Amino acid sequence: MLVLRRSVSEEVIITVGEEKIVVKLVDTIGTNHARLGFTASQNVRIDRKEIHDAIMETGCNPEAKPALKTVIRIGDRLPGELMRRKS
Repeated sequence: MLVLRRSVSEEVIITVGEEKIVVKLVDTIGTNHARLGFTASQNVRIDRKEIHDAIMETGCNPEAKPALKTVIRIGDRLPGELMRRKS
């Protein structure tokens, strides 16, 4: 593990292949907390560890959009309307 000391506004750059991730120390809160800012291209996914672990555990891809199902087509009657007669 690499451990670095950074001052507010200082950055760390992580390069993986052609991708570059910039991590900036935005602010410190007391002695045990820090606010970090991340800059990366849109195809780089950055998650908190607990979110990453949940995705790995469930196999759920939050980027995938659920398929919308057609519930009623135009001209179909709702269940309550099946019992009604046309006037």
